[in-house]
Amino acid sequence: MIVHTFSPRISALDSFLRIRFRAFDQPRLRALHSATATLANRSTMSHNEETDATRRPKKLIFAPGDIAATPDTDSKSTSESAIQPHLEALRSDTSTPNSATENQILSNPARAHQFGTNPPLTISQIHGTNPLHQFHSWFKDPRLLPSSAPETCTLATATLPSGRVSARSVYLKELDERGWVVYSNWGSREGKGAQVFGLDPKSGSELGSMPEPDEAAASASHLGNRWGALTFSWAGVERQVRIEGLMEPLSREESELYWRTRERGSQIGGWASWQSKVLWSAEPGQLEEHQRRQSVAKVQEAGAGADVLVNIDQTDIDDGRALLEQRVKEMEEKFSGVEEIPLPPFWGGVRLVPESVEFWQGRRSRLHDRFRYVAVDGGKWRLERLSP
Repeated sequence: MIVHTFSPRISALDSFLRIRFRAFDQPRLRALHSATATLANRSTMSHNEETDATRRPKKLIFAPGDIAATPDTDSKSTSESAIQPHLEALRSDTSTPNSATENQILSNPARAHQFGTNPPLTISQIHGTNPLHQFHSWFKDPRLLPSSAPETCTLATATLPSGRVSARSVYLKELDERGWVVYSNWGSREGKGAQVFGLDPKSGSELGSMPEPDEAAASASHLGNRWGALTFSWAGVERQVRIEGLMEPLSREESELYWRTRERGSQIGGWASWQSKVLWSAEPGQLEEHQRRQSVAKVQEAGAGADVLVNIDQTDIDDGRALLEQRVKEMEEKFSGVEEIPLPPFWGGVRLVPESVEFWQGRRSRLHDRFRYVAVDGGKWRLERLSP
């Protein structure tokens, strides 16, 4: 049975800390092809062990940033007022060194921000057997205010065979007993879809549809690279979490569950956007005669210091935006009168199944505390302290 929680800060999920996670074989993988084969074998074993073949992983977090947050109580002002002055006192107000201030800088070497919000992080504060429980504990820290969007993270992937790495900001939408889940458009040849799942084996072009979980292992033969990394950075509490592992697609049924929570405009946008495809470009020198000559005007209602162009909504030439907006209109017409817009075949969820998870907490003098979980045979985790 799947439990879904629609609380903005996931506090109602505390009871899930008592869940016994289903063990899954997750050896430390050495190469992409052996990793893919091992993951496929593990999935087969999991299905054999389950009495219910359709069972999905239990969710600890679901769509944390999608539900409107409740008004912050006095605890917000209390936590912010307690932390912010302390942080500001630790930060330097010295500008970039120049010839006039060089001697002053050298006479005061400890000018960089010194971490000091948290007490020392020791092994007694770390969950002893499971990094997912530890992440959940940190994620529901009351100091992580909803307005700070703690679900924001950076997803990094790499293209094969070049090894070129790219990264982008995404939102964590689910945490379940297998890993971290993000949703996006994965069909574009120019975007992350081709990096992760490779090209369509039949057409040699972009994916026409998301692969099903049992099909993902075959993507390695088409230059797909399912190794990925997620990084959460929570500056307000001086913490980071770094996750490395293999990405696996969710089933269409699982993706549809989240898709139905999205507002209609976002669903239309999901259909309309050819993610990362070039809509317009200009070669060097082409735009010189089209440079704006109108002066910049200050907009008082936007707040002090807000400078915007008087004709900010106008353009001298077509810069590709019209093509996107036309695509949106086409999708609105296509789904006019349709109560539930269907899930696009190229859009869905991807779960990062961890091979290692690091928890980082800042300390003074850059002597940070770092603990890392590393997957070993039998679904167990080796816990390590790393040098800062």
